[in-house]
Amino acid sequence: MSKKPPELTWQDSAILITIPLVVFAIFVFANYMSQDLTVTEAFQQQLRKAEVRDGGHIIQILPVEPGVASGPAYQRCRVRSRDGQTEFLFQYNITGSETIPLQVGRLIQFFGEYQYDPRGGIVEAPFKGKSGRYQGWAVYENRRYYSHEDHSSGNL
Repeated sequence: MSKKPPELTWQDSAILITIPLVVFAIFVFANYMSQDLTVTEAFQQQLRKAEVRDGGHIIQILPVEPGVASGPAYQRCRVRSRDGQTEFLFQYNITGSETIPLQVGRLIQFFGEYQYDPRGGIVEAPFKGKSGRYQGWAVYENRRYYSHEDHSSGNL
C-alpha cells in the first residue's frame, strides 16, 4: 500500500511559491549590480573617472604619444563602441609593455579606466588602480596585452 502525501496548508504553498521568487529576485539584483559599465554608459553619465569593460572597432590610428619626463608613453587610436553610439580615444600604456599591432577596422576589447571628455571620452589601459598597481588589459586578435609590471602578456 502506498501512502498518500499529506495535504499542503496555505502556509506551505506560500513558502513553496515565495522561496523561488526571492531567489530569482536576488539573482536579478546581483546580476544588475555586477554589470560592467560600458563606454557609452560612462559617456552618457559624464563620469569623470570610471572602470569600463567594453570593446569596439578601430576607426583611426594615431601616432604614439611619448611620455613626458618620467610619464608613460601611449599607443593611441580612435574607437567606435560596439553599440555604434560613441567614438572615443583609446590609449594603451606601452611603458613596461609591448605595443599592439593595431589595424583600422579590427575589434579591440579592453578593461580600462574611462575619463570623460566631450568628444566621447578617453579609455586608458592598463591604468594605475587605487592600490597603485597596474590594472586593466586589452585583447586584440585573440591576444591579451597588459602591464609587464604585474603579468606577462600571453595568448588566450
